[in-house]
Amino acid sequence: MTGEDVCARMREDWNRRAREDAKYYVAFGRRGQDDEEFFASGVDLARGLARELDRLPPGNPRARRALEIGCGLGRLMLPLAPLFGEIHGVDVSDEIVGLAREKLRHIPHAHVHLTRGADLAAFADESFDFVYSYAVFQHIPSRDVIFSYLREAHRVLKPHGIFRFQVNGLPQSGGEFDTWRGVAIAADELA
Repeated sequence: MTGEDVCARMREDWNRRAREDAKYYVAFGRRGQDDEEFFASGVDLARGLARELDRLPPGNPRARRALEIGCGLGRLMLPLAPLFGEIHGVDVSDEIVGLAREKLRHIPHAHVHLTRGADLAAFADESFDFVYSYAVFQHIPSRDVIFSYLREAHRVLKPHGIFRFQVNGLPQSGGEFDTWRGVAIAADELA
């Protein structure tokens, strides 16, 4: 299956999940969450991500830019937005992007973009201080797509910027990968 086929399948599957119950699939909580419960589930995660900002070079936080890969409904963008002058999110699902734009409409410096599923082509080189991705790469069924995102994150990061992400590093026993149970990436592959 080509990278384009994988990305098309990711878009289709995540659009279907968004129509079914976007908050459940994004946050792994429970079905039928209201906005308050859903967004509260991101506060502690955002606090952990925010600790990474202490490692950035000193400067005006309002001049900093952040990018979330796989932003979902903006669950992490919302609590992180006050820490940046601009915050962007990308997602492969146009259904989810539409919902995220609605949820973040009251934050003028928060921007959500649809991505083709393997690149950050909408963004210039060295344009972000902080790039992050949480519980996204574990759903991608292709090493090529994951490594494309890693290369793209490196490209859009400013010198001394930070990229915080996680992948599925658990041993896997064969089988077909899909857009829920993505491929595993071993530590030596990442290095």
